[in-house]
Amino acid sequence: MSVPSDRLELLATYVQRLLEVNRRMNLTAVREEEGVWTRHIFDSLLLIPRLKADAGQRALDLGSGGGFPGLVLAIMRPDMEWTLVDSVGKKTRFLQETADELGLQNVRSSSERAEVLGQHPAYREHFHVVTARAVARLNILLEFTVPLLRKGGHLLAMKGEKAPEEIREARRAVEVLRVKLLHQELQPGGGYLLDYKKMAETPRNYPRAVGVPGQKPL
Repeated sequence: MSVPSDRLELLATYVQRLLEVNRRMNLTAVREEEGVWTRHIFDSLLLIPRLKADAGQRALDLGSGGGFPGLVLAIMRPDMEWTLVDSVGKKTRFLQETADELGLQNVRSSSERAEVLGQHPAYREHFHVVTARAVARLNILLEFTVPLLRKGGHLLAMKGEKAPEEIREARRAVEVLRVKLLHQELQPGGGYLLDYKKMAETPRNYPRAVGVPGQKPL
């Protein structure tokens, strides 16, 4: 895909800041610039074709870590509002500081747990898109993310080579949470991109309390 020169410049600045901060904070195990581009930036860009062209969409990236894919997507789609979520406060501070340094007006960060956000009136049924990369097994991830989506919204989940197994494992979660798998695509690096559409409002008792989805998956 073609990346506009101004977006490419922002991505390059972001990569340099990531590498600098990563020397004192564990943001990624990848230490070399080329590796960051190939394993993180280019991988995150694979989601761009799955984002609708409509401006003004609200998106949330769960488990943003060093900013993949959320901050990359926020750079590429400044017409969308992005909330970057990670349970580690120092990572969300890094994300917000980086967004501010890059002049991004469309980014805010949160270190709250997904189970809490999913029951919060300001976040529940609020987002057009939720993205997640290597966050949790799919049956757990669906409970984390689907309550955040508005009806008709999409979960774009980047999963590893065991995605087909996780899809089978998540059948009950799909039924309970009222979503449908629209697209399953094998990526060049060997992982999968999954696109789930939310078909109806989420039952009020989901997500369950903090820790429960992981301990007792659907």
